[in-house]
Amino acid sequence: MNFEGVDRLAKDIWILPAARIQHGGALEELVAAYDSDIAQMCAPFDHAYTPEYYQVGKYMDPWGSEWTNIQEGIIGEVKNPVFDEYEKMKGYISPKKQFIQEFDANRENLEKQIKVQRGRDKFVIGGWISLFERFQYLRGTEDLYCDIALEEDEMFDMFELTMDFMRTYVSKWLEMDIDAVAFGDDWGAQMALLISPASWEKLFKPLYKELIDLIKAAGKKVFFHSDGYIFDLYPQFIELGVDAINSQLWCMGVEKVAKDFAGKITFWGEISRQTTLPDGTEEEILAAGKKMKDLLFLNGGGLIGQGEINRDVPLENVRAFTQAWD
Repeated sequence: MNFEGVDRLAKDIWILPAARIQHGGALEELVAAYDSDIAQMCAPFDHAYTPEYYQVGKYMDPWGSEWTNIQEGIIGEVKNPVFDEYEKMKGYISPKKQFIQEFDANRENLEKQIKVQRGRDKFVIGGWISLFERFQYLRGTEDLYCDIALEEDEMFDMFELTMDFMRTYVSKWLEMDIDAVAFGDDWGAQMALLISPASWEKLFKPLYKELIDLIKAAGKKVFFHSDGYIFDLYPQFIELGVDAINSQLWCMGVEKVAKDFAGKITFWGEISRQTTLPDGTEEEILAAGKKMKDLLFLNGGGLIGQGEINRDVPLENVRAFTQAWD
């Protein structure tokens, strides 16, 4: 990430719960052999910490929104958002105090987990900050899009309510011995941003900037995940100081992305989980890794060998993925 030259590429792999259910112990053996260089830590309020998000049925999250899940191992959707009417914000109290209590209660266990990863010489990422997605969970996706278009006054009240929580969330993670904090908001459809670049810069960039500035002031790195076509946001992420971006390079075109941004930010993967990983051959997976290395590893850095494994990825393709970064 510092573009100072490395002896090899760093590696990372994401395994969805559905993939573990599908493949069982055979997948675990492959993952163990891959030996990822990154340890992603989670704590109370993080999705990865809470199995209910991935279990069939209904679940009320700590904010008061109701999730419905119809398939085990894949995260569900909010069907009953707590602020389906903004009138419900009156007298609402965020779960900030609950988060503080649960985080502090889990602190000793979290410190032990981090210590174990330090002993394994891992790069430790703490937490997962979602703003755009949290607003959708609170308000409902369709209503939020209307609010963004109209710039509804109540939307800004919801923004501040959430930011008040996130400031505390960040401060708690910065008390831990971590190297970076992660953000995760999916901003792209298949061929364009979900909202106009101008609206993103006006409404959301200041929110990210405040939290990123807190993280950077503490000497930590910033990792950001965003699915879809986000070509228009790369300059914004670079300006904000994001160190590593996890994005769907192949739906934008790796050559196109590399032409404008290689050497300016680190690309945290990924080999395409839409096409190549589930449906490609071993040769195609190895070729994808080579292409990313050739185009994105520049000026002594800029690439982490990463991919996401879902239940539709055959084990032989997982094995090929683990070899793609050698």
